[in-house]
Amino acid sequence: MKLGASRDDMVPFEKYAAAAESLSRPASAARALNSGAPNIERADKLVQLTAREIGMSHPVLDAIVALVDKRLEANRKKAAA
Repeated sequence: MKLGASRDDMVPFEKYAAAAESLSRPASAARALNSGAPNIERADKLVQLTAREIGMSHPVLDAIVALVDKRLEANRKKAAA
């Protein structure tokens, strides 16, 4: 593994998936974007930039970053109008 915790410290995905079953609201970042926030904390961008530093990328992550970038730009334009 190039990046992240050691295998012994990792939580199995199934535990995260089970916890997600009980979520009833979108993440705070999604709520903020939907409410017109011009800036949000970006875990997606942080992961993307960190991965690029070690020569890694993933098309799904790149698509998520592009989508959030586009939404933030629209929110900024609307706020400036």
